[in-house]
Amino acid sequence: MQRKPTIGLLTPFLGGNYLGDIINGIQKAAHQFDTRLIAIRTAGKPFNSPIALDHVDGWIILNNAVPDDYIKQLSSKWKKPIITIAKDMTSLEVNGQMVVCNNEGGIMDAMKHLYEHGHVEIGFVGNMGLDDMKRRYEGYIKGLEQLGLPFHAEFVINPGDFSVLGGRSAAQNIADAGFPFKAAVVCTDMTAIGMLERLTELGCRVPEDFALIGFDNTDSARTSSPSMTSIDQHIPQAAARVVELLLGQIKQPVAGIDSHMIDCTLVRRESCGCTNKDEVDLKLQRLTDCEKDSIQMTQLNVHYEFNKFIQNYSIDRLKDLSWVLAPHFQWASQGLWQQSDNPGSNLQISQWHHFHRDVDLLEANAAGELAHIDITQFPMFEQTDGSGPHEDSEMTYVIPYRTVADNWSVLAFGTTMTSTLEHWNDYMSIVHYLDLIANTLDRQALIGEVSKQSLQYRQIAEQLEIVSRTSNDGIWELDLRSGGIAWNQRFYDLLQSTEACRFEALLHADDLAGYLAALKAHLELGKAFMVDARLRKQSGQYVWVVVSGEAVRDESGVALRMVGSVRDITERKQAEDRMRYLAYHDTLTGLTNRRRFYEEIALASTAYEQSFAVIVMDLDHFKKINDSFGHQMGDRLLQLVADGLKALVKHNDHIARFGGDEFVILYQFKVLEEVEGFAKSISKHLSTLLFGEGVNLTITMSAGISIFPIDGADPDTLIKKADIAMYKVKQSGKNDYEIFSPLMIEQTMWRINTENELKEAIAKEQFTLYYQPQIDLATGELFGVEALLRWDSPEHGIVSPLTFIPLAEETGLIIPIGEWVISEACRQSVKWRENGCQPFEISVNISGRQLKQPGFVDMVRTIIEQTGMDPQYLCFEITESTVIDDLDTTIAMFRELASCGIQMSMDDFGTGYSSLSVLRKLPLNMLKIDKSFISEMTCEHQDIDIVKAIIFISNSLNLRIIAEGVEQEEQQRLLKELGCHCVQGYYISKPLTAEQFELLPIFTWKQKGLHTSFTPQ
Repeated sequence: MQRKPTIGLLTPFLGGNYLGDIINGIQKAAHQFDTRLIAIRTAGKPFNSPIALDHVDGWIILNNAVPDDYIKQLSSKWKKPIITIAKDMTSLEVNGQMVVCNNEGGIMDAMKHLYEHGHVEIGFVGNMGLDDMKRRYEGYIKGLEQLGLPFHAEFVINPGDFSVLGGRSAAQNIADAGFPFKAAVVCTDMTAIGMLERLTELGCRVPEDFALIGFDNTDSARTSSPSMTSIDQHIPQAAARVVELLLGQIKQPVAGIDSHMIDCTLVRRESCGCTNKDEVDLKLQRLTDCEKDSIQMTQLNVHYEFNKFIQNYSIDRLKDLSWVLAPHFQWASQGLWQQSDNPGSNLQISQWHHFHRDVDLLEANAAGELAHIDITQFPMFEQTDGSGPHEDSEMTYVIPYRTVADNWSVLAFGTTMTSTLEHWNDYMSIVHYLDLIANTLDRQALIGEVSKQSLQYRQIAEQLEIVSRTSNDGIWELDLRSGGIAWNQRFYDLLQSTEACRFEALLHADDLAGYLAALKAHLELGKAFMVDARLRKQSGQYVWVVVSGEAVRDESGVALRMVGSVRDITERKQAEDRMRYLAYHDTLTGLTNRRRFYEEIALASTAYEQSFAVIVMDLDHFKKINDSFGHQMGDRLLQLVADGLKALVKHNDHIARFGGDEFVILYQFKVLEEVEGFAKSISKHLSTLLFGEGVNLTITMSAGISIFPIDGADPDTLIKKADIAMYKVKQSGKNDYEIFSPLMIEQTMWRINTENELKEAIAKEQFTLYYQPQIDLATGELFGVEALLRWDSPEHGIVSPLTFIPLAEETGLIIPIGEWVISEACRQSVKWRENGCQPFEISVNISGRQLKQPGFVDMVRTIIEQTGMDPQYLCFEITESTVIDDLDTTIAMFRELASCGIQMSMDDFGTGYSSLSVLRKLPLNMLKIDKSFISEMTCEHQDIDIVKAIIFISNSLNLRIIAEGVEQEEQQRLLKELGCHCVQGYYISKPLTAEQFELLPIFTWKQKGLHTSFTPQ
C-alpha cells in the first residue's frame, strides 16, 4: 500500500474563531488532496521537540506556534519543507514559503470606509504581540498617511490580548479618556465585540456615538447586535493555498523565501453605520438557531459532565475516556519518557487504545517490556498486524505536555478526515475536549512540580538550621524592649571579647549615624537592614563587618526583637580599597591616571586662586629604547622618570601617566618664567638618569604647555592644547618645550587640510613625475634620469615635495603615493622604450616607511609584471639616514629587491653615519654624493677632500658614483678629474616633464641610437 503524503501542522491552539477556522480549512484541503494531517498543539512552554518528524513530509507553521530557532532547525538540520500562515519568517534565512493575508490593505480599506462615513479621528485597538497584528498596525499608520490624517499616540490602545475581555478593557480606557476619538479599527472581532458590549453598558450607541470595524469576519461578528462590520481574510482560500503550496514544495523544494498574498475584503454591516444587507437572512437564521437549542443544550450537558470528570482525572487509562471521545476519535496513544532524569529522545509507548474496537493495540514482549520508539516516530501508526498506515489515522491530533522533570511527554488522538469534517459543532467539541485534556495535564505537572519543590524547601530549611549552628558568621539577637543583646560564640571570637555589647558602643564614630538611620528605616518603614561598618575589637583595632538583620513582630506589627548576623568583610574592604587605588593610579609608576588627573584639573579650575600650567611630555625615541633593550628596561626608565618628577614638583602639584611614555603635570605658578624654569629642570634631570648595569643612555623629552585660564578652563581643552604644543616640538626636532599659542592651531589646521587635500590628490591622480637627466662624464651621454614627484594642485599649483612629503610620511599616505610613483616611472620608461628609445636607467626615491610596508616587494614585482618594465633599468634610491635607522630590515629588503634585478642606490651619502662595514653588507650598485658637498667643493678644501674620499671608497667597493646638485661647469670639471662617474643638476638640466624631456637633444640622440656628447642646456 503506497504511503500517503503527510502534512504536519504546528499551531498554538486547536480552537477559537480564528485558529479554528484556519485549521478546519487546512483539514478540508488536506482531505481534498488525499493527504494525512498531524496537528500538534504547541501552547505552553517554548516548543523544541522533534515530535513526529519522521512521519511528516512538510510542515505548516501557524502564527507563533514555535520559536524562530525551531523553524531554522526544521529547514537547516532536518531539511523539511516549510510554509507559514500569519507568521513572517523573512529574517530567518531559511527556505520556505509564506501565505500572508493582506492585513495592511484590509486595515487601510477599513480606514478609508470610516473616513467616508465622516470620521477624521480614528483610533486603533490591538495587541501587537504577533506578526499579523503588527502588519495591521502598519496598515493603520499607512491609512492615516493616505487620508492625510495626523497620528496621535493616544489614539492607539493596547487591549493586552485578543479576547472579549481585552475589548471591554479597551472600551473602558477610551471612555475614561473622554472619548478622544469616535471611531476605531480593531485587530480582532472578539476584541471588537468586547468593546461593543462595554460601550453599550456605558450608554454609548454603536454606530451613532462610536463606530467600530473588526477583523476576521467570524460568525460572532455576523450575529452580534448590531452586526459587526469586519475584514474577511478569506481563511478557507488561504488554508487551501497553504496545503497546495506545501505539497508542491514536497515535490520540488524552493530556495529562499517565497511570499503569497491573499487579499482581504471589507464586509459592511451595522457597526460602522452601514445597513446590514444580510439582515433578513440573519433573522431567519436566528429563528433556525432557536430550533437547535435543545440539541445544543444536550451537547452542553455532555461538555459539563466532561469538565467535571477531567478536572480530577489523571490520565491513568485512555480507555476511560471512551465515553466522550469515541464519537470523535478512533484511537488514542500516550508516550512517556523512559527515564525522567536522562530522557534523551526515547519514548515508552505506555498506552494505545482503539475506542471503536475496545482493544489495546499494545502488547508487551516476552520480557514484559512495552514498545520504545524515538520521539521523531511518534505516534505509532502501524497496527499490530503490521499492515501499515490505516485510514483511522488520516487526522491525528498531538498534545505535548511537560512533566515535572521539564521533559516532553505526548498524547495522540487519531481519527478519519470524514469524522472531523462532517459537522462543525463536532469539531468544536473535539477542540474543547483536547484543550481541556491539555490544561489538565499541565495542571497535573504543575502540582507535581510544586510538591517536589515543597519537599526541597523543607530540606533546605533543615539544612539552614544546621548551618546557623555551625556558621562562621556572628549571630546576634537584640531585645528591642529591654535593650539586651545576645551573641553566638563566633561573634565573641570575632571581636576577641567576653562581653556582649550593643552595636552603638562598638561602632566606629564615622559609622554610627549610618547604622542608626538604617535601623530606623527598617523598624518604621520596613526597609531592608544591612550596613557596612567598623566594629572595635578588644585590642582597640577595628574590623570591617556587614551587619544585617530583620525585626520579629507581633500580630499587630510591633517589632519585638531583631535577629541578624555579622560577617567579617575586612578582606573584601581591603580588596575594594585596592580596586579604588587601581581605578585612579598607574600600576607601574604609582602616579595618578588620566581619570584622576582630569578630576584634579577640574578641582584646580574651580578655585581660580592662581594660574596653573598643564604640561604634556613624552620621552624622545622611547620606542627605540624598548626595541633595543627590551620592555623591562623601558619599564625601568618610566619608573625612574616618575620618581624624578615626584622629586621636582611642589606638594600641591599633580603628576599623571596617561599611558606609554606620556606624562602630564599640573604645575601651579605665579609668574610664567617659573613654568619655563620647571620645564628646563625636567630636561636637565632626565639627562642625568643613571640606569646602572652598564647601560648608558641619553634621555631627552618633548613637552607642550598650556596655561589656565588663558588657553582654556576645562581638562580636555587644556590637555589638547598642551598636546598640540608638544607635537610642534616633535616636528621641530624634539628635546625641547613649547608654550601653546593660537598660531599652532592654524598650523594644525594646515596639516589637517593638507592631509585631506593629499587624500583627494591621490583619489583624483593630481600627481605628476618630472625627470632630471643624469650624464655619464666619461662619454657625455645620457646615463639615466631621476623621477621627481610633483603635486599639481588645483588650488596651489605645482607643489614642491619638500612641502608635502614629510606630512605624507607621517600620515602613511606615502604608501599609496609611492606605489603610484613606481608604477608611473615604470610605465613611462616602457613607453620610451616602445617608442624606439635606447633603454636607460630610471631612479625612484623610496622612503623608509615604504620599505617597512608589508608586501612591498610583492607590490614591486606586480608593477614590473603589469607594466613590462625591465628591472635592470629600474633603480631605487634610499637615504643614508633611513638605512642607519633600521639597518637589519634595510639589508634584508635590499637583498630581496636586488634578487629581482633592481638596481640599488644610497642617496645623500656623506650626511649620515654609515660605516664601511655597512656599505659592504648592502647590495648597492651606486652612491649619490649629497649636493651640500658639491656646492662648496670649488672653494672649500675640506669638501673636495670629502668628495675624493667618497669616490675612493666607491671605487674600492666597485660602486658607481653620481654627484647631484651640479650647477657650474667648474664643478663638473673637478668631478670628472676626481673620477666621478655621473652627474646631475641644473648645469645639465632642471627637472622636466616627460614631454619637455623628450625635446632634449640627448634624449633625441638616445632615441636614434646615436652617440654624442652632452651640451649644457
